[in-house]
Parts: sequence; C-alpha cells; structure tokens
Amino acid sequence: MDSISLSSLSSLTTHQKSSLEKGGYKKLSDLLLSTSSDISRTTRIAPLEVTRILEAACREHAVPINKIKDLPMEGEEKFTSGDAELDSMLGGGIRTGMLWEVVGESAAGKTQLALQLSLFVQLPSRLGGVLGSAFYLTVASQLQTTRMEQILNTHPLLSPSLCSFANIQHTSVPTIDKLIFVLSKSLPQYISANNQNSSSRPLKLIVIDAIAELFHTSKRTTTQFLVERSRRLSEIGMLLHSLASKHQIAVLVLNEVSDTINRDTAPLDSGQIGYKDQFRWFGRADSILGEDRKEATLGLVWSNQLNVRIFLSRTGRRRYLEESEHSRKIQKSVSATSSNISAGDQQPVLIRRLTVVFSSVCDPASCDYVVTAQGISVIPGSAVLLTARPAVSTATPPGTTHDSMSPHGDFTQMQKAQLAPLDIGHIVDSTAIDSRYSTPDNEPGDDEWDAFWERNALPECVFEEAANLTESS
Repeated sequence: MDSISLSSLSSLTTHQKSSLEKGGYKKLSDLLLSTSSDISRTTRIAPLEVTRILEAACREHAVPINKIKDLPMEGEEKFTSGDAELDSMLGGGIRTGMLWEVVGESAAGKTQLALQLSLFVQLPSRLGGVLGSAFYLTVASQLQTTRMEQILNTHPLLSPSLCSFANIQHTSVPTIDKLIFVLSKSLPQYISANNQNSSSRPLKLIVIDAIAELFHTSKRTTTQFLVERSRRLSEIGMLLHSLASKHQIAVLVLNEVSDTINRDTAPLDSGQIGYKDQFRWFGRADSILGEDRKEATLGLVWSNQLNVRIFLSRTGRRRYLEESEHSRKIQKSVSATSSNISAGDQQPVLIRRLTVVFSSVCDPASCDYVVTAQGISVIPGSAVLLTARPAVSTATPPGTTHDSMSPHGDFTQMQKAQLAPLDIGHIVDSTAIDSRYSTPDNEPGDDEWDAFWERNALPECVFEEAANLTESS
C-alpha cells in the first residue's frame, strides 16, 4: 500500500481528497497508519466523516480472505543432507521455507556441511533431493570449488551427471549494505528471471558464509554499536524470511562462536531470567562436558531470527572405530585413503560433535560425526535425544573455577563424563599422537596455527640477528 496514491481511490470524493492532501496525506499508507483524531485535527474534517473515509478506503483495497485448506503448505519440501542418521535427527532432512543456522569454531565443519548441501539439493526426489539449485554468498572467503568437487566425486549418492557447478551461483558480499542489496534487489530479480526459464532449476538453497564476519570491528564496542547491529540483523533476518517463505527456499547461515564468559550480574526479581541464563538455552550446546565453553555470536537478537540452530564442536577426541561403527560411506573413504596402512597401524579418527540446540521441526539432539572425503558423516548409533537441559544457574562466587575446568576429582570419572557412550574404552589422547598419516579423517592442518607457522617459519638467521642486537644494546 506504500505506492497507492489517495488520488487514485474512486471511493473518495474530490473534496475529501483535496482536504486530505492539504493535511499531508498523499498515500493510502499515510492514512491507514494515522489515528482518526490525528487525521481530523490536521485536515479539519469531522471525526464521523474521517471514519467513513477510512472504511471506504479499506473496502476498496481489502484483501480477499482465503481458506486455510487453499493456502500452500510451507516447509513440507525437504532434501537430504547426505547422511541418513543426520536427516533423522533434523526431522527428515533440510526443510525449505526456513532459516537454518550452523554455528561452530574454525575447522569444526561448517563450510563442509554447506558445500555438500549445495550439491545434495540438486538430486532428484528419488535420491532425496528437490532438483533445485543453490546460491552461495561469501563474506570474506572464496567458494571452495576444489573441496566441493572432491565431495561430488567420492560420495556414493552424487555424480557429475546429477549435480553440476552450473547449478550453484556465487557472489561476494563483503559489507552489510552489499548483502542487503543482494537480498532485497538482486536475488528477487534472479529468482523471477530463473522461474521464467523452463530449462533452469528453481532456487532452493541460499547459503551465507559467514554472517558474523560482517560485524567484525576493531573499534570499541559501545551501546550505539550494539543497537545498530541489532537493527541491521533484524533487517537481514526479515529479508531472509521473506525469500524463504515466498519462494520456498532453505536459507543456511553460517555463524561463528566466542568464548563463554560468566560475569557477575545484579540479582533479578523472582521469576525473571537474565540474559546469561537465556543464552545458555539458546546460544550454547551442552551435550558433553566442556561443550558449553563456546557460544554463538550476535546475541539473542539474531537467535530470535532463526528456526533452527545447529552447533558444531571440536572435541579434541580421537578413537578407533569398530567395523560395526563404520557406515558404508565411511568404510569406502577409509579404504580409499588408507590402503597403504596396515591394520595394526590404523590411525584414530578425529571425532567432532553436532548438537541441535533448538528447532521448530525436530527435538534437540546430539551426535558424533567425522569429516571424510565424502563430507560429514554421523557415526552410526551415536545420536541421542537431549531430553533435559541444565537448570538456571545461580551466580558463581568470585574466584571460583568453572566445574568443567576444575582439576580436582577422579580423572576416570571426569573422562567418562566427557565422552559419548561409544567412546569409553576407545579414547585416545590426541597429544600422544606425534605423527599420523594425512587422510580426510584426521584432516592434516587441523590445527590452523601450527600449519600457518610451518608454512611461514622464519629463517634461523633472523633470530641470530635479533640476539646479536640485544647483546650489543
């Protein structure tokens, strides 16, 4: 109604239109968003006549009432993640018409999941896909086509005849304004043109990798900055939900984590829950000991925009998988990458943790997973429902240590509490592994800083010169 002019309304007389225009009312939206008393005061029209004008304008542009049975079903279309156990945890797969978030620390597997979903959305319905296409938006990184090609060529469900890079569009959105422009202008135009082309696949997946990078700043965090960030996040969330619901698109947003800091807060009135305790429920995972040391960034304002939050964690655990625990796809990857390793030299697999923190289509749950050449694979039998969450905590006395970091207590009991049931008796201390074969399971360069300094090590002469300068001074 923003574009409807009052002069175009046939239900109003010329005198009424003239009086309204003199009072500053030129559009229908201006009229409907004002109270009767304000309109009467500014236009000098009698209150009873103002009521008649409003009723006439509403009748002329009334939206017809539709029956619920005639409305299109939203969120019923879904496609596979590429892993049957993960699909079961997520309520049958990735549903369209929803805003999904995958949050986790670096090298937890966020981009891995986004890449494989960009491929699986293209599969036909008989294989769990929706014959759709994907639009991948990157903020500070490049689209990892090499890794995507590896997943395409190794996963048993995928093949170049079914999935193509031509069905994945990519653009960079380095600023907030650029992202908003793409979501409000470029994407709607692209979707409209794409729908008119019978040979093109409908857009069914939008990926943003990663939204928190848009709000990185070296400036001091002020109240004004947080208010502006909240406003922009709400605007972005509204645009994403509009695209998702109008065109039945699954929107996947990747997010980062920050360290959990427990601050002393002022006591609250009875029945009130503070920000810290609210975020324990909606911003953190807590399925195993130590998992709650990280929390999602961007606060509760962004959390309220989401339909589903999936938390990925690096546990630091490694274990030898039994034959019965190897799903067919994991077995194929291990045999292909470790054919030169004897059975006695089998290397432990790096275990990560996936937790559904909240969801509108499935129950909170958690599982262990590994990253292979074929993408993310859930360890069979590791999924558990999270039926209970920790109670709201009381304030921690100053100087006390967080329970999960406390050095006292029986180490065996603490170790068992930190491990999933399948890990007991199979755990391997990752610090004891000095060297290991490079396979997709152990992900060489998993410790990004060690890999960085190995590639950028300074020559010994630099340290010798620095020592000589120190001695001479």
